[in-house]
Amino acid sequence: MGAFGFSSVAPCNPSPAELAFLERVASEFAVAVESFLARQELVRQRDRLQTLFDVTNALVSTLSPEKLFSTVSAQLSKVVPHDFSSLILRDDSGALNLVALHFTGAPLFAKEHGRINPEGMPTAEALTTGKPVLIHNTELQRYTSPQYRRFVELGCKSACSVPLITSKGTLGTLEIARTSPHVWTDADVNFLVQVATQIAIAVENALSYRKLEDMKERLATEKLYLEDEIRVDHNNGNMIGESAAFQSILKGVHIVAPTDATVLILGETGTGKELVARAIHEFSGRSKGTFVKVNCAAIPASLLESELFGHEKGSFTGAVAQKIGRFELAHQGTLFLDEIGEMPLELQPKLLRAVQDQEFERVGGTRTIRTNARLVAATNRDLKAMVNENNFRADLYFRLHVFPLNVPSLRERREDIPLLTRYFVQKYAQRLARKIERIPSQALEALTRYDWPGNIRELQNVIERSVILSNGSELRVNMPELTEMSSPIRLSGRTPGTPGAGERERILAALKEADGQVGGPNGAAARLGLKRTTLQSRMRKYNIARLYG
Repeated sequence: MGAFGFSSVAPCNPSPAELAFLERVASEFAVAVESFLARQELVRQRDRLQTLFDVTNALVSTLSPEKLFSTVSAQLSKVVPHDFSSLILRDDSGALNLVALHFTGAPLFAKEHGRINPEGMPTAEALTTGKPVLIHNTELQRYTSPQYRRFVELGCKSACSVPLITSKGTLGTLEIARTSPHVWTDADVNFLVQVATQIAIAVENALSYRKLEDMKERLATEKLYLEDEIRVDHNNGNMIGESAAFQSILKGVHIVAPTDATVLILGETGTGKELVARAIHEFSGRSKGTFVKVNCAAIPASLLESELFGHEKGSFTGAVAQKIGRFELAHQGTLFLDEIGEMPLELQPKLLRAVQDQEFERVGGTRTIRTNARLVAATNRDLKAMVNENNFRADLYFRLHVFPLNVPSLRERREDIPLLTRYFVQKYAQRLARKIERIPSQALEALTRYDWPGNIRELQNVIERSVILSNGSELRVNMPELTEMSSPIRLSGRTPGTPGAGERERILAALKEADGQVGGPNGAAARLGLKRTTLQSRMRKYNIARLYG
């Protein structure tokens, strides 16, 4: 245990009796010291058990790894004093992420969460061996990781890395460090292993709960999408045709569908780009997955990021609950981004990363989410020109332009107009309970001659209106109106639907003719051959929306 020493300033020669007395004193003193140390050890054991109990209670009371760690760190410091502690966890891809951090000496440093590289850190050794790694004083110098070098610069002189082990494997590590020299005792290590075991169980439960909650929300959202899919009539005639132009696009669909390549669908408004995207999905190996559509022009720029990538609760005003984004929802399926040319520039880098690396973070979140969604995008705009004008990122353009499909306009496939006309007549006659058996040949000729700036959507609107006006068995087409339409309103001189110099004036003219009505068969959108949401987006762009709100 030790020694009990006596000394004298004067020369002396203790007698046997004096030596015997000193031995008895030393023996009594040894008993007292032993008793004191035993009581101290009992107190430490009691404190460890109490702390372990408190840690366990803290762990079972929360299902957030980030929140539970702040409580654990406070309890842990009562028994194992430390200045720095962190929780490093593997994500679904196997990468390591710093999910919780506490450092009393540098509070700002505690905000630096995210993915880490364990190379050159004791973390790597702990994960490999499955055993605690103890670092005493100068041993810290042998670790070369930039992150670990920062700890040394902030004053760390001793550290301990303990693996979090469960029946399913190693989830990550618990890291403890001190700014004072310290020799880790067996008692310290045993206690940290016990705490790490409890943390591992709690983290495993928390991650399982998080996955269940995500799955629950995803299933609920998928249910809404499937209900919408049932209600919406997708076979609206756009995929009907025998022309060479139509067969060419159909051939391209069959070539690219079985692959996972990104597809960019180009074409004027109303040509059926969405149906082409759906056909790619249906003919692919992802057909059993969800087809998720996002119209980039219909969602305000401030909400588009949340819509695509989701958000965490409290990430912004109105975020009262966690939300799964469309990228997550399209996992194992297809994400269709319609009107990709309307996407804000500031959001394009995040989209590029999601498409390229298939990972992203929700708005207000730090957890990296991986998804396996195929991207199909569509636009009626000239993206290459937008790139040259710095209105669209070149790297995103080239990433999207892997397999472009140019959907022909209706005037480029006039021979398909009679087929489409008959299809729409049958469809709307059945819907409106009309019995129409004949389409006048002069009506078909007029329909075929017309240029259709709004393409198939405009043809669909004309046929629906004609069926409504038909009382007998013959389709009644308003021939004078069709003749007037031979000089149709266009959104530009060359390509319908493409923004041009006089676009604002043409939109105003269409709104005036429609008495300010945007949607509906006789609305401005139908007259321009645009979707209602597209026209509304253009109206906001040209500050027209406030005039026709």
